[in-house]
Amino acid sequence: MRNVQDNVNLSHARPREIRALTDPELIAQVLAGESAAYGLLVERYQRKIYRVAFAILRDEGEADGVTQDTFVQAYSSLGRFEGRSELETWLTRIAINRSRDYIRKRKLVSIFSSRENDRKPLLEPVDGRPGPERELLAHELRSAIERAVETLSAQQKVIFCMRHFEDYPLPEIAEILGLRDGTVRAHLFRAIHKVRRELSGWVAGAGAEDERP
Repeated sequence: MRNVQDNVNLSHARPREIRALTDPELIAQVLAGESAAYGLLVERYQRKIYRVAFAILRDEGEADGVTQDTFVQAYSSLGRFEGRSELETWLTRIAINRSRDYIRKRKLVSIFSSRENDRKPLLEPVDGRPGPERELLAHELRSAIERAVETLSAQQKVIFCMRHFEDYPLPEIAEILGLRDGTVRAHLFRAIHKVRRELSGWVAGAGAEDERP
């Protein structure tokens, strides 16, 4: 097994050999002055970090900004990365903190854009309505869900989005946020309860419309 401290000359290594390097090996190369190695780390995790940022912010431009900020901050702090957690976990934690910064900068603006996206809604209306009416109902339901999530606290939003939009397991959310599993579960429980309570009004309203002659 190659020692992570071995100095692999990336300029003479084959592409397959370079991509086979582990995260600690690439980090060692970056710290040794091989800046090209950091590009490989960015390539390895850029999409994942973007998805995390977008799940929280629901805005493509801001998610791009968070992604760039995350890798800039990580590069400048790489020498202080002690490897106590996985690099992906460390990068995700930075992205979450940067996303919170963006949220604070737009206190009076919703964290969810009104644009359509390809994510599956948390709830899917099931009925026999014609296609166009069904699509309208699904759109209204997605909007109702987004409005409901806006009522959550900052911590609840992050945990709710990571769990329901990115399918993070609870133990991993706890590790990334530096919280106990029980604390994460409690925040998630309260978040789900709030969302359901907010949606109850929408469901009642939709049902009333169905009863109209």
